[in-house]
Amino acid sequence: MLNLEHRDIVRKASMVESGLLLECDHCGKFFRQKNHLRSHMKKHKHRCSSCDETFLLKKDLRLHAEEKHGPVIYPCTICEYKSNNKWTLRDHIVRRHSTSYDHACPVCHKRFKIRNDMKQHAKQVHSNAPPMKCLICGQTSKTLPALKAHMRYRHYKPDYECRICKRRLTSQSRLDQHLLWHETREKVICSTCGKTFSHKRDLDIHARIHEGIRPYACPVCGKTFSRRTAQEQHTLIHTGLRPYICDICGQAFTQKPGLICHRKRHPGPLPQLPVISVRKLITEFTQELTTTAKKDEDQVEAKKAEIK
Repeated sequence: MLNLEHRDIVRKASMVESGLLLECDHCGKFFRQKNHLRSHMKKHKHRCSSCDETFLLKKDLRLHAEEKHGPVIYPCTICEYKSNNKWTLRDHIVRRHSTSYDHACPVCHKRFKIRNDMKQHAKQVHSNAPPMKCLICGQTSKTLPALKAHMRYRHYKPDYECRICKRRLTSQSRLDQHLLWHETREKVICSTCGKTFSHKRDLDIHARIHEGIRPYACPVCGKTFSRRTAQEQHTLIHTGLRPYICDICGQAFTQKPGLICHRKRHPGPLPQLPVISVRKLITEFTQELTTTAKKDEDQVEAKKAEIK
């Protein structure tokens, strides 16, 4: 039996070498005609980066990757935000970490960083189309995507919930795979409280809470914080600025939570909360403080020189 198999292998190798047989580099199947091999190669169009398994359709590759290897997580390189969708991450970086508002609403001229945000605003605020009503609870939505999102998250939540991150999944098998991902990916554990993290950088930031490390100080009063974002929000109090402006009535607030609570008082479905970056304001305020302090210091030195 082994001799027959060996002879068959040798014979096929000889036919491949002579060009009579064509071999698929992915699965080793043999073909006598190039068009048959070319047609077969379509089955290997999409390759899994984790195990090299190949698929004909991209959706089959995505399903395989999620079930076998867990969801792919794309971390923001600037802050702690993470997403399982690289396009969502791209939009996050533009909204949160850029300062260019390149897209203006053609009706009210309000400016947005992302074109889709502007389009969504125009549909929700300026469209004359009648609102679409949820048949279950009666809530109205200006757009079909908004209605679908409401139905999905309010009335048709998946039954299987992850006990760790509270993500909901559609089947027990997917939940099991998701839990396995937690076990294999989240190996960085806080030795003090047991909280787990995907990246050591996140653990290092978290550890400041237990160690009392507060590397970010307010340039005005000296109060310290473990996170830069907390320090920036605090520093806003000293600037006297009110950068958080209600996009509905125009009322301004110093802190973001104040704006969020205020917007809830407006009736009906609300547009997406505008993204406001305060880092540039804080940088300009700090530079002005430094310049003023330097001038005061120079004046003191000049007076000392006069006295001498």
